[in-house]
Amino acid sequence: MKRTALTKQAPHPWPFSHGTIIEGPGKLVFLAGQVAYDRQGPDRKLVGPGDPAAQVRQAIENMRTLLRQAGGDLADIVEMTAYVTDVSLMEAMGRVAQEYFTDPLPAMSLIGVRELARPDFLVEIRAIAAIDRARRRPQRRATGSRRRRRR
Repeated sequence: MKRTALTKQAPHPWPFSHGTIIEGPGKLVFLAGQVAYDRQGPDRKLVGPGDPAAQVRQAIENMRTLLRQAGGDLADIVEMTAYVTDVSLMEAMGRVAQEYFTDPLPAMSLIGVRELARPDFLVEIRAIAAIDRARRRPQRRATGSRRRRRR
C-alpha cells in the first residue's frame, strides 16, 4: 500500500500532517484534528472566536478541502471524533454538522475535554474517509461500435 501525507504543517513542535492517504483498491484518508483556522500558514486567522457554530462550520470546511485534495468529499467520511471544550454546546454544533452530512451518516464520537491546543478553540474534529475509486471514475460515453467479450 502507498502512503501519502496531506498539507504538512511546518514548523510545528509536533511532527504531523493534516491527513494521511492509504491507497490500495480504494483510499483510506485519515484526517488530523481540524480546527477553525481559515487557512494554513503564519497569517491564518481563527474563524468564530467564542462562536461554536462558526468554529464547527470552518473545521468541516477544512475537512472538505483536505478530502478534495485526496479525490473525495465529505460524503466519504466513515468515522469522526469531535473534541469539544463544553459538551453543553453539542446541540448547536450538531445543527451545523447536519447541514453537511446525510445518510449514510458516519460513525461519530463526541468527547468533552478540558482544553484544546489553543485557548480559543472550542472544537476539534478528526475523521477517517474511505474513497471508493470505482465510484469516482467518470462515466465513459458509449461509442457507435461495441466490442464483444469472449467468454
